[in-house]
Parts: sequence; structure tokens; C-alpha cells
Amino acid sequence: MVLHFSNLARHKTFVLHWYRYTLRNVARQTFSWHLKARVKDITRTTIVKHKSDKSSWSIYILLRDLKALNGFLRNKKTAAAWRLLTLYSKKPLRSGASSPSVALEHSPPLQDPETVRNSHIIHSYIVERQQKNLLPLEIPAEYKTLLLLPLALHDHALKRLHLIESKLVRGPPKVSVNYTSAGKARIWFLRTAVNKNQRQSKALGQIIRREKRKNQKNIDYWEKCRVNGIWAWHEAAWEHLMETNTMLTESPAKYFDNERSRKRAASDGTSVKAVAEWLDPVFSSLDMLQAQSAEQAAYFEQYKHNTVLQGLQQFFARKSDKMYQNRKKRFESLLENDLPFVTPYFSQQNLATVMKSHKF
Repeated sequence: MVLHFSNLARHKTFVLHWYRYTLRNVARQTFSWHLKARVKDITRTTIVKHKSDKSSWSIYILLRDLKALNGFLRNKKTAAAWRLLTLYSKKPLRSGASSPSVALEHSPPLQDPETVRNSHIIHSYIVERQQKNLLPLEIPAEYKTLLLLPLALHDHALKRLHLIESKLVRGPPKVSVNYTSAGKARIWFLRTAVNKNQRQSKALGQIIRREKRKNQKNIDYWEKCRVNGIWAWHEAAWEHLMETNTMLTESPAKYFDNERSRKRAASDGTSVKAVAEWLDPVFSSLDMLQAQSAEQAAYFEQYKHNTVLQGLQQFFARKSDKMYQNRKKRFESLLENDLPFVTPYFSQQNLATVMKSHKF
């Protein structure tokens, strides 16, 4: 006789595994003390509440939601995790009782962004030092706030300072010429350190969208011409059969793959001439579409050489070099004037504040 799942040791082990996994995730991935406490309380309460639940479907839904909760925690989706926990923390309303505010129940916990950022920095700092056996495993919260947090912020700012230095050593940022394809045409534009954080210009966006739409229409027309050409070939084959009582041995692909062979074969016999008469209008349309694509490709290639490479590239190269020189001067001023006097435990003289004063 098949045992009920509640009597299987594997089921109990599986649930216990997910419970422990949830506790580890909430400790490592979440920096909100309120959310940590809520996850632990609601998870424990739900497991105890459904300990004697015999419904396989109910247990399946609970395990599915527990898996989803861990996914939200790993991906830092605090609001989604909060809403899922709210579904299990709701109590059934008695008759006549007023319902609580839905907006208040579904709103995620509000936290200061600076506090969340500092919590993440100190967590990474402590884990890194503990892996190197430089810090004990158990650290009081008071020590974390008063002693380790300034050191963690200093270490984080120092890494940023080294990153800035490594970029300055490379020299002025380069001006790269990039393109996006629209059929055979390549629309060229520049990427520089000056405009890397700016949105793409509306004019360039309109050109790209327009050319891509035109190319898609060209492809659609080409496909329609090919389909019409196949039907035209069948009409020519039927006409040839009626006139000569013989079947054509070629396929339509022969004429669509190589237009020159079609033109040379037009003078060989009546059958090929008949096929050419049927296919000439189709090939005229294909030639026109191909000419339009080639014309657009030539236009943008000429624009690249006459405008992008001749004027715009030099202009942005000068601006990038000027930006680099200004950034280098600020960095040298930071090193000479302020860096020797940096103290992690003084809020107005720590490395992060000094770098911010120099616009880093």
C-alpha cells in the first residue's frame, strides 16, 4: 500500500531543507531587520500551522511559494517578498469587522537608501575579512557600527580611488565609431566618454527607426516578389506544356539565384523566352528593391567619411581630452592636498567625503 507523503522521511527532510535554506538566504541577502524578522516569524508559523495538513495540493502550493520567496530574496526583490509574506500573515476577518487598509498592508518597508547601502558595504567587508581570518565570526552590533563601518566605507572608497587611478593611467578616453545595421546600410555614430551617460539623440533615434522600417518593408516586398515569381514560373511552365507538350526540367530557384543565366538563356529557345517573359516584371521589381538598398548603403557610407570621421570625431576627441585633463587635475589635487590628512573615523575628513568634494 502506498504511504501518505506525510509519513515519508524524505518529505520531512525536504521541508526542513527549504526552511534552513530560507533562513540562510534571509541572513545573507537581506539587510532590513524588519524583513528578516518577518520572514523568520511567518515561515516558522506557517510550517507549524500546516504540520498536520494532509492535502497534497495545499502542501504543493506552500512549497511553491517558499521557493518563490527564496527567489525574491536572492534577486533582492524586497517588495515582491513583502507582498508574498503579507498573503500568509493576513488573518481571516470576522463578520462585521472593518478591513485594514490594503495599501498599508501591501506597501514594502521603507528604509533609508544610505543605510541599506552601508549595510551592504559592511556585510561584504566583514565576510571578506572573515574568510581571511582577520575578523572573528561573532562581532557585536555595536562594534560593527562604531568600529568597522568607518573602516568598511574607507575600504570601499579606496577601491573606487584605485579604479579611478587605473582609468587615468590609460590616458584620454578613446572616441569609438559604432554602427547599427538596417539591411545593407550601416548607420554610423560616435560613442565617447562625454556622451556615454546621455540619452541617444532624438534625431539619431528617428533615423534608425525609419531606416529599419524601410528595410523591413524592402524585405517584405522582396518576399512577395519571390512568391509571385514562383507562381509566374508555374504559369510559364504550363504555357510551355500547352505549346510544346513537354515539361520544363528547371526549377524556379535557377532563375532567382542567378539573373545572368536567365538573361543568357533568353535567346536559346522558345521555352526559355516564355519563362523570361513571365519573370521579367518580377525581376524588374527585385532590381529596383536592390538598387534602393544599395543607394541607402552608399549614402550612409558617404556620411560616415564626410561627416562622422571628418568633423564629429575630431570635435569629440578634443572634448574627451579636455575632460580627461580636468579629471586628472582634480585627482592630482586630491592626492597632494587632501589624501595625506584622510581619517576614516571623522565624517568630514574620511576618504568618501574628500572624493565627493573633488567630484569623484
